[in-house]
Amino acid sequence: MNKPIGLFFGLLCMQFSFAQEKWTLHDCMRLAEENSYELMIAQLEKQVVEVQQQSVASYYVPQVGFNTTQSFNYGSAINPMTNARVSSNIQSLQTAVDASIGLFDWSDYVDRQMKKNNTSYAGLQAEEVKYYYQQRVLDLFFKIIGTQEYYKLQTLQLKNSQLNLDRVVKEVEAGAKPQSDQYDIAYIFNNEQLNIQTTLNELSNQKLQLLHLLDVYTVGMTDFELVFERESVGFNSDYEFNPMLEKVRLYQVILETEKKAIKAKNYPRLTGNYQWGTFYSKPFNTSLDWDVASFSKQFGDNKSHYIGVGLSIPVFQGGIVSRQLRKNKAERQLNTWKIKEKEQAIAKEQERLVQEINQVENLNGGLKNSIELAQKSFHTTQVKYENGKADIFSFNAAKNQLLNAEFALIQNEIKRVFLSKKTTLNFTNHL
Repeated sequence: MNKPIGLFFGLLCMQFSFAQEKWTLHDCMRLAEENSYELMIAQLEKQVVEVQQQSVASYYVPQVGFNTTQSFNYGSAINPMTNARVSSNIQSLQTAVDASIGLFDWSDYVDRQMKKNNTSYAGLQAEEVKYYYQQRVLDLFFKIIGTQEYYKLQTLQLKNSQLNLDRVVKEVEAGAKPQSDQYDIAYIFNNEQLNIQTTLNELSNQKLQLLHLLDVYTVGMTDFELVFERESVGFNSDYEFNPMLEKVRLYQVILETEKKAIKAKNYPRLTGNYQWGTFYSKPFNTSLDWDVASFSKQFGDNKSHYIGVGLSIPVFQGGIVSRQLRKNKAERQLNTWKIKEKEQAIAKEQERLVQEINQVENLNGGLKNSIELAQKSFHTTQVKYENGKADIFSFNAAKNQLLNAEFALIQNEIKRVFLSKKTTLNFTNHL
């Protein structure tokens, strides 16, 4: 074996000679949950909505405010002693503490329901982000699996070509075969090397995409290999949870709650109020001789308390409520059809996936038979080629035929597992 060829084989072996981590699909999702910024952001957005959720007691906590007013009144008055009009300018300082509490407001109850629904809706949005993210991981994972398996088959075929190349070189050197045979097999061997390098480049690109998708930057492309379970993988046929469907269903509940909130604008509101206040006043720029008590005495003597219950009954709001109700009704009707459309879309996709799984399983027997026939054809062509009864191109065609048959069976198994995982994802949002 010449030096360039040996070097090429050495480079190929180096790709898998080091201790590699074995990542299953579950390992990839575990890494995603630990590192993916996309999933982290979705969870944080959900938490932002959750912290806005108010407790029931918070609706009945009084609102308290402190108010103070400094005012100046400019005017005149009649002096009873002289019966003449004189200046009567008065400045005053008023201070009060106000407290109010809602005793009954139907809109508060509806508001609590709305915020609770919004929190659940935010959770479904996070689940939807996870759903689409898992789909991308699933597609890329099995794409890499297929490329890995094809690379391994090409490597095995290249070893066979190496043996034949070495044999032909020796026969040409011994004068048993013409130099043209060596050129032919060397050309084919060189093409196989290029094909393997192309597959290896594609595999590296796909692995890099996966690392970027998982936001993992501490592992190199040659440090891991993907594996998948070849044993029988069942699929979930009973619906449990799909975030896209549950989102439109919950949105219908939100619209129903919104209708209640709109109607609540026409309902009476009952509030309780309390006020404690006092004031201080004195004249300024006036000729009247007024006896003004001190600041502390006035503030002490002028204290007052106010307790009241207020009832507010909406009478006319310019047709705003009726227009909002008509709009809400149209949105609810539209969303009802969206629910049906989403249910049918999921059911149709599930039916299609199940049919494809059955078709894939039915192909297994025929694909195995194709491999057996391709192996027999390859072995007989190999013997013919060694005895000079078949040219190198016939031999290469038989070898490619075997490679394609072996890869077709592997692809069929990969597709079966992929479809099974996809059905589970559609009905559970888990891989």
